[in-house]
Amino acid sequence: MAPTISGIQLLRALAATAVVVSHVQYDFVHRLAMPHSLPVYLSFLGAGVHLFFVISGFIMVYSSESLFAAPGGSRTFMTRRIARIVPLYWAMTSLLVAVALVSPHAISDGLESIRYVVASYLFIPVQRPDGFIQPVFRLGWTLNYEMLFYAIFALFIRLQARVAVPWVVATIVVLAGIGRVLRPASPALAFWTDSIVLEFAFGVLLATLALSGARLTPAPRLLLVFAALALLVVSDRLPELPRGLAYGVPCTLLMAAAVLAPVRPIRSRWTEFWVLLGDASYALYLVHPFPMRAFEIVWLRLGWTGPAAVLAYIASAVVATIVAAFALHRWLERPATAATRRLLHA
Repeated sequence: MAPTISGIQLLRALAATAVVVSHVQYDFVHRLAMPHSLPVYLSFLGAGVHLFFVISGFIMVYSSESLFAAPGGSRTFMTRRIARIVPLYWAMTSLLVAVALVSPHAISDGLESIRYVVASYLFIPVQRPDGFIQPVFRLGWTLNYEMLFYAIFALFIRLQARVAVPWVVATIVVLAGIGRVLRPASPALAFWTDSIVLEFAFGVLLATLALSGARLTPAPRLLLVFAALALLVVSDRLPELPRGLAYGVPCTLLMAAAVLAPVRPIRSRWTEFWVLLGDASYALYLVHPFPMRAFEIVWLRLGWTGPAAVLAYIASAVVATIVAAFALHRWLERPATAATRRLLHA
């Protein structure tokens, strides 16, 4: 029996919330430079991005069972992914472009060039003058990886799953190997061959295992959780280890503990909330910089410092971000996704 969608959505909510909390903590301590603030930044929470990649690899296999070797399967797969990813990301990118054009000093990054802006919309990695390979909307760097993975997956989905999955994994491993051995000079090639792409492969393999019916009892699943958390805590202290392994392995263990659980319906209102947040996790991930900036302005004017300020800032900023995410998901993301699917006949 396949793992429940609810369990996967819980993980997506966890991943997105971890990213938001890590960014809010970092924002308070470093960007606001508040004196006497607690050093509460926990870098391992940023691993939520890596968990997203493992989840993505898992979901693509899980949700595409009917498309393997199906006529038009590649097109259907890509149009669905475009409808899911593009509308909200383009809306966020367009918002920043408009702000930069009207008030260039309102955002920290300029538009650099027309080529840079176009590449941002098309999910093509471009290096900025500061050396970072990021699009206009900085969080879009993760979507550049997502689109690369979708292209690889679409290439092989025309085959039977038992053949397609090994080819997808092998292609990703080869890309990571090229990056590790050849160290491409091209910024785009260096980006696409980073070891982080291995995290998609981990998710693909885990989905194959879960769909085969493999399940774990509570004791080994609990051990996986403890092992994952321990590895995440020390991951920043292992600079010699590629980040696709340093973060990808513990995130895979954490996901395995969740998706290899016996399938049971989720009835708790608390868990239902997290499932709903999982539905809105993409909106949560993309929208969170905006409430954060608003809270920066408020806290700078208040001048509130000390331990209580840290906790109040984190709690209020995270709650406001979640509220904004639900609104964005309900009134923009869902209608825009539906409209794009109709347009593309997805």
